[in-house]
Amino acid sequence: MDIKEIIESEFGLIVHHIIVLGQGLDSIAYLVNNEYIFKQSKHDEARNNLKKEIQILNYLKGKVTLQIPDIEYYSEEYSVCGYKEIKGDKLSPIIYKNMSDDEKDKLAHDIALFLKEMHSIPLPDIDDLELNIIDDYKSDYDALRETIYDIIPDKSKEYIDDLYKRILNDERISQYVKALCHNDLSCNHIIIQNNKAVGIIDFGDMAITDRDKDFVYLLENSNEEIGREFGLKVLEYYNHPNTAVPILKADLNDEYYPIEQILGGQAMKLDDMYNKGLNKIINI
Repeated sequence: MDIKEIIESEFGLIVHHIIVLGQGLDSIAYLVNNEYIFKQSKHDEARNNLKKEIQILNYLKGKVTLQIPDIEYYSEEYSVCGYKEIKGDKLSPIIYKNMSDDEKDKLAHDIALFLKEMHSIPLPDIDDLELNIIDDYKSDYDALRETIYDIIPDKSKEYIDDLYKRILNDERISQYVKALCHNDLSCNHIIIQNNKAVGIIDFGDMAITDRDKDFVYLLENSNEEIGREFGLKVLEYYNHPNTAVPILKADLNDEYYPIEQILGGQAMKLDDMYNKGLNKIINI
């Protein structure tokens, strides 16, 4: 069945209008009747992640100030969920640039409050939710040595070996405060109305992990994000005990991106993603 048939037969909602809002590696999102967002998983891992996402969103109900998706429809069989759209615009560098200083300050305050609320929530008992940072780095390192070391120059191997030596021997990375994290808090997951934050979306990567994972994109300087200055304001309102540590992790996140491209491209059989990452490592 196509998505329209699934929505009508499984949920009894008559579809008058449907458009594709966007899609990624894991799922495709639709706007239905200009009111509901429906999301459908693309593969088995994404199906499991959607099930966890719904459990987490239900657990978060009433525990955070900003709006979050309120799941009204879910079919495990078809791996489809639906919720009323949080009205507003996705935060972007252009929107942020046109905000007043007071509006930027209020936005940083509200995002810090959301993160403080979420990070202070008792950890839920949901299967496979915990993400161990060091175990993941070790697994990535093993995968790289098994798959690309035969085809990259010695200088690239030395770079990768040094990168993981730095990561695995740095207590600032291995010793972290564990919390329930959004784990993908980029600016386009923040919904804005009248230059004020009203909601947070896209909880598909949520995990129990290092709380600093929620600051890395807020601290990123790139065309897609709104800049480190904003992230530093968020850290200030959050009252982070050592801002140098999330800054270190944000810089590492940028440096690590080619490796994510290589491993993600391999896993999803996406040659373009894989080759982009590999070329960056070869030309390091």
